[in-house]
Amino acid sequence: MTKAIKGLSIHFWTSIIVLAILFLLVIFKLISFGITFSETVTVEMYAIALTLIAIPVALKLFADNIKKIPRGTDKNKIIQTYKSAFLLRLYVINAVVLGNIVLFAFSGNNNFMWLTVISLIVYMFCKPSLQDLENLTQEDRNT
Repeated sequence: MTKAIKGLSIHFWTSIIVLAILFLLVIFKLISFGITFSETVTVEMYAIALTLIAIPVALKLFADNIKKIPRGTDKNKIIQTYKSAFLLRLYVINAVVLGNIVLFAFSGNNNFMWLTVISLIVYMFCKPSLQDLENLTQEDRNT
């Protein structure tokens, strides 16, 4: 179980570090994608909507996948389900953050910068938890 959490922690921290470094490189204009464009209000509106929809959906999807584990399930199956649900949530949030970083790099619009900051804050709610995984396996043993 601790091996699974360590593996998930590596994914978690690698995602945060890579995206944070990319974000800082874009903010300080140390990296540019060569093309800048003036985004329309429509692009900005859809980016905001996608960010505000994708984050809660990713968090809810994780919770729903964990709740769907039937009682009496094998410990390895529980760990595998937890891992797949965690990685799905993490990569959905990574896609949202990366999208906002790319839009900020292309447009220079501060709204995308703030959307990225908000999206990075979401990672506080996504850290893999050994305690949660132990609770899931203990619940199934008690029944």
